[in-house]
Parts: sequence; C-alpha cells; structure tokens
Amino acid sequence: MCAGVRCYHAGMKITVKKMAMLLAMAVLTTACQRSKEAPPSPVVQVKTPAAAPEAAAADSAPQDPDELRMLELLHAIYGTPLKGPVITELPDPDKRSEKGSYRITPIDMHEIGPGRVALVASANYANDDNPSHGQPGLLNAYILQKQGDKWKVERRFENVAAMGTFGYLGSVAWVELGEGRPGFAIEWGGTWQGISVGYFSLFDLTDPKLRDLATKVGVARSDNEGDCGEHRDRCWNVEGKWRFERVAQQTYDDLVFDFSGYTESRPEDSTETVARSRTVVNNTARYAFRDGEYVLASGEHSAPNP
Repeated sequence: MCAGVRCYHAGMKITVKKMAMLLAMAVLTTACQRSKEAPPSPVVQVKTPAAAPEAAAADSAPQDPDELRMLELLHAIYGTPLKGPVITELPDPDKRSEKGSYRITPIDMHEIGPGRVALVASANYANDDNPSHGQPGLLNAYILQKQGDKWKVERRFENVAAMGTFGYLGSVAWVELGEGRPGFAIEWGGTWQGISVGYFSLFDLTDPKLRDLATKVGVARSDNEGDCGEHRDRCWNVEGKWRFERVAQQTYDDLVFDFSGYTESRPEDSTETVARSRTVVNNTARYAFRDGEYVLASGEHSAPNP
C-alpha cells in the first residue's frame, strides 16, 4: 500500500476502464475534422445503440462493451464503415507531409473531467496483418468533449510516437502529472535472446505536441535470466515500481522509481569456475520536471539498459 501517493507497477497489465457514461454511449456517425492543421472539428451526432451488436458481429473474436464503444468512437472520428476494422489515412510518423493507409486499434479510454474523455489507440500499416516482433506500434490519442447528446473532438494526435512490439504500443496507465494535468504512461517491452526489457514513456494530454516526457528514464525493468549461464560474467534482475509525488509550488509532480532485485558480476577475465558476486538492489530514483522533460534529480536509476 502507498499512503498519500499514487503507485504503479512497471510492466503491469492495464485493462479498459469501466465508465458508466460510456456504457450508455451510442454509435457516432458524422466524421470529425482534424483539430490542429485543419479547421475545428464538427460536433458528432449520437445514434441509437442498436448498431453496437452489428459491430461486434464483424469481428471473429468476442469483444467487451468498452472495446466496442471505443471502436464506435474511432469509426465516427474517421467516418469509416462501422463493420470491420478502422482503416484510414494518417500522416507518416517521420515525414508528416506524406500519408499512408493505417489500421487503428483502440487500447484504452478514460474520463479526464466532466463530459470529457481521452482515448489512446495503436496504429500500424493497413496491409500488414502480421507485424514482426521488432515492429513498433504508432501512438494515436484523442480528447473528446460531450456537448448535450453529442461529442466533439477537441484535439487529436496522430502517429506521434513509435513504441512497443508486434505493431502494438503496450499497456496504458492513466495518471495526473500535476494539478489539472491529465496524462498517461505507456509500458511496453519484450524478450530478445534471453534478455527481457521493459520501457517507460510518459505523455501530458495538455501538451500541444504530445511528446514523450520520460526519454531520460527509458528502461524501467530488465533481466537476463533467460541467458544467465555460468559463461556469463554478469547477470541481473531489476524491477522498478513507479509513482508520482506532489511537491508544493511545482507545476509537475516528481516521478519516483523504487528499484528492487539483484545484480551479479565477476571480473571479465575470470574463468567460469569463479562465482559471481551478488549485490541486492534496493534504492530509489527521483525524477523532476525541468526544461520540458523529466530528468534524474536524486538517487540512482538501477535498471540496466542492455
């Protein structure tokens, strides 16, 4: 338990939030316009919920009601047919003036204020049905405002970052980075040749560009237990649990990692008969928001970056 702070576990699975206001939300029809470069987004009209089972029938696997609601929103935002996946034109993540066809998959949605919701989705190329292990997902996020019985897209961020594996971003954790600053963290990772790594990214929904504020954090957990034979001079298993701590007169809360685990090592020129020496990891690293990003302010970030 954590008292007075919000605690999270690096690498944990975040499920779709059950929001009562979304259970009553019906299918949206009118497509929204782009909120940044293009004119303001029009209001989206709500239709009858009778179309929701139709959307579910389009997929071979069962979907929970929250996932169906998110799909309905995405279909409405882009004006795509309700049946089938959401496939639309999006800007290239690197060459923003170029566009391509992408499939968008919703990940999670969260209420960020009265009548306001944020939705995070992952995109990959529409014609790529089997993304590889090393292929990231592309981050897309939307903020919608309820106006009577209608919804309006306030802001949208399309293909603004790449992370994850198999074409999928990872797990979303909703956070508050400071007073009145809703945001979300994305945790993702994988195992490569016996080395498992978990990464951490952080986004502020009030940021006009929606950029990763935790590039100086990077690895939140890692181990090489899948390749830790006697021939290895160094082995480790270190995990970071993260939380935010509010500090008076700061716009952004501090980001704190509590690390635990172990590292083992021996001189590199040793023979395999020489035992590795184990060191217990039990320390904290505090990150403060400075000059537009989170930087290490005190302590040591102990998760090795292979």
